[in-house]
Amino acid sequence: MTYLFTKNGCGKCDWVKSKLDLDRVDDLKVMTLDGDDAEALAMLAYFECVNLSEKALPLLVSDNGTVIQGAIEIKNHLRDYSR
Repeated sequence: MTYLFTKNGCGKCDWVKSKLDLDRVDDLKVMTLDGDDAEALAMLAYFECVNLSEKALPLLVSDNGTVIQGAIEIKNHLRDYSR
C-alpha cells in the first residue's frame, strides 16, 4: 500500500490530486491530515514522517519505506505506477 498525505487548503496537494486520476493508481490511499483523522496521523507517525509533514506537503510514502516529497516528484512517480 502507498499513502498520499495531504491537507485541505494546500495548493500543492490540490495540484497533485487534480493532475492525476488517483483512482487508477494501484494500492493508493489518500490520507487527509486535518486533525480529525486519527488514522492519518497514526500512519504518518508510523512512517516517521511527522517532521517532514510539518515542513511541506504532500508526501507519498510506500510500505517499503520510500518517501517522496514534492508535488512534481509525486506526480511523476504516480504516473509511472498507474494502471
